[in-house]
Amino acid sequence: MRRLAIILVGLILCLGISQAKNKHLRVMSYNIRIGIGMDGETDLGRIADAINRITPDYVGLQEVDSVCERSFWVNQYAELAKHTGMYPIFAPATSRSKGLYGIAALSKVPPLSYRVISLPGKEEPRVLLCLEYKDYILFNTHFSLDKESRIESIKVINQIATEYDKPIIITGDFNMTPGSNEFEAMKSKWQLLSDPSIKTYPADRPRLRLDYIYGDMKKNFKVTKDVVVDVMSSDHLPLYIDVEF
Repeated sequence: MRRLAIILVGLILCLGISQAKNKHLRVMSYNIRIGIGMDGETDLGRIADAINRITPDYVGLQEVDSVCERSFWVNQYAELAKHTGMYPIFAPATSRSKGLYGIAALSKVPPLSYRVISLPGKEEPRVLLCLEYKDYILFNTHFSLDKESRIESIKVINQIATEYDKPIIITGDFNMTPGSNEFEAMKSKWQLLSDPSIKTYPADRPRLRLDYIYGDMKKNFKVTKDVVVDVMSSDHLPLYIDVEF
């Protein structure tokens, strides 16, 4: 009887260890174009609705205004946080329209820490947002329109990634298409977790794939769902994955 009890305890401990190692995340990336839909109307409520329908654990947002005249002085990341019930982090890249403009992240749990890294951008400043959680790291970015700047940005991201031991997932509008030099450079160092064959831009008649989700090479990521969502709330289509690691 005692031996049976020991075996059962061992099985329970093994099961607990196994379950502790398996993380399940729904990760979303969305270039929201400061809330301007394909009809030309600014409506953050539609962006929040799209996020709420997907119910992500984390969403990386690109093209976000903070108290800008052009977007009616709204703190957009705070407004989206209020309507989604998620924790917001904002990473300003530049001044714009009497306010700030950049990228942001929303997550169900607050990060332990975060930092903002400058990236090359010939036409305007760009940034990388790095968020640390208990068991993983999430990056979010919006690459330059300039090819050389994108290639240099990848080098910066690769270097920053070496500073973390935890698994890393990157969301972003990378402004690069499959088969380009930049795309191949990313693929050589990162696992592509989203299907590049599905176009994301422009939202009404998608012709280009510009938005991606990547994972680092240290971890075996298993994608169980990969979706590009057909919604006209921005000029980009949002995408999300369900991933286990």
